[in-house]
Amino acid sequence: MKWTLSEQASPRLSRELADELEIPRIISQILVNRGISTPKEMKSFFYPTLDDLLEPMAIPGMKEAIERIISALAQREKIVVFGDYDVDGITATALLYLVLNRFGADVEWYLPDRVEEGYGLSRGGIDDAVNKGVSLLISVDCGITGVEEVEYARSMGIDCVITDHHEPADKLPNAVALVDPKLGPEDSPSRELAGVGVAFKVAEALFNELHEDKETLFEHLDLVGLGTVADIVPLTGENRIFAKFGLRQLESTKKPGLKSLLQVTSLWGTELYSWNIVFVLAPRLNAVGRIGSPASAFKLLTTHDSMQASQMASILDQENKKRKKLDEHIFEKAVELVENTVDLENDRAIVIESGDWHVGVIGIVASRLVERYHRPVVLISTADGEGQGSARTIANFHLLNAIKDSSEHLEKFGGHKYAAGLCILPEKIEDFRRAFLRVAKERLTEEDLVPQLKIDAKIDIADIDMKLLDWLKLFSPYGPKNMRPVFAAVNVELLEPSRIVGKNHLRFRVRAGHRAIDAIAFGFGDMKHAIDNAIDPINIAFVIESNDYYGYPQIQLRIKDIFIGDLHL
Repeated sequence: MKWTLSEQASPRLSRELADELEIPRIISQILVNRGISTPKEMKSFFYPTLDDLLEPMAIPGMKEAIERIISALAQREKIVVFGDYDVDGITATALLYLVLNRFGADVEWYLPDRVEEGYGLSRGGIDDAVNKGVSLLISVDCGITGVEEVEYARSMGIDCVITDHHEPADKLPNAVALVDPKLGPEDSPSRELAGVGVAFKVAEALFNELHEDKETLFEHLDLVGLGTVADIVPLTGENRIFAKFGLRQLESTKKPGLKSLLQVTSLWGTELYSWNIVFVLAPRLNAVGRIGSPASAFKLLTTHDSMQASQMASILDQENKKRKKLDEHIFEKAVELVENTVDLENDRAIVIESGDWHVGVIGIVASRLVERYHRPVVLISTADGEGQGSARTIANFHLLNAIKDSSEHLEKFGGHKYAAGLCILPEKIEDFRRAFLRVAKERLTEEDLVPQLKIDAKIDIADIDMKLLDWLKLFSPYGPKNMRPVFAAVNVELLEPSRIVGKNHLRFRVRAGHRAIDAIAFGFGDMKHAIDNAIDPINIAFVIESNDYYGYPQIQLRIKDIFIGDLHL
């Protein structure tokens, strides 16, 4: 792994801001490096408020969407909210469904089956809406590429309001309104909203236009925070506000389903962090959409029945256990396939397929393969006789653009820079593989394939104290473009020999003068002999966190990497 130290942007400005705001210089420098470079921006970053939310009408298509929705409410038209089967789509569907119910709408909901219908608007879903007498379809987290589906809905007498956050194709659907921040300028502050974030802005605009108190809307920030963090969008700007206030709302949620889900995962009554969503809550909500029906997750989020909520939370927990076994099995088979069929010396991407893979979990497996091999991965399942693929990528490789440039072999595709999905005829897979590998070879260098660890700042162990930790806590919630700051300390001294704890984890203490700090290195047990007997300098990269194991807060370094030898940062 290559360590890369962030270049210090405007050191003089950093010093001035540190003095003016009375914050540690190292904190000020990290913020300036991340593009936060005025006192106002820094104060908003540390202490965001809901007053910082942007005007929803600034998003393209919002005016037309709100006019059509208000007309539907006034005319008592039947409305359907059409979502996606992942956490972002399910929370967005639940949010708009609850909001429209709040305004007395005659509203239905629809979530497509991942295996039978795939991603996005579907004819089956539109036919269902026709049978129910729907005259207005509002999509959430999908629809921006549904040109044919919107035309079909129009032919069946259904108006469509599309709300999405994915990249539009060259041709846009002929809908009543297209609400997608990516239809706006490249520098739009709303550009990176998740699907549930766009749905929230629609709801916010509706509340504004109807002159309703938004406190009722803010009670649904638990859904917005959940979907935003789960969708791995950049946690900057409004997304950071949604995540921060969403986590706080989630801690005291009034929704029986969310409360039951927190109870079954032993999180109720605890302080919640973004990783609790990514690794604990989101997988359980996703599991039913991956290997079953997303309807269970939607009902969990919208039920008012505590007993039903408890039962459904248990079902989601059990489904997630099944999903974990399934993706572990597929991961093992995929690794075997990569090792036996992929030329890792020359290929700068991986495209593999199998008829034995469940389409619902190949996205998870693709992410794990990216971590293992550090190159773009496309996994294609031909289990149902058709090819359905999920793709994930590394930094410096725009996945959607690469797939678009190989799309002559595809039936359908969509997604964004870091994740995408596709449909392909099995006989075209080999042609797509060659085209995609060719694009990867053109756009990725050998250096791109080396995992990099970005270091925010060098630090002396003696300068790490609780005051610094308190400032670092204000960086949360952590996520893309607002990752937990990573520090490096060079030529550190071990106070005593390290010891193995748990499943091959390494625990040790580092010292600077009279100061010693605990460190934990998960998965680094194999380095015990090397660091205990090192003659060359020991260098560590780490995040600074609090460990309350002994009953009171103590500083702990969670090691990201260890390098033995001379290091020049």
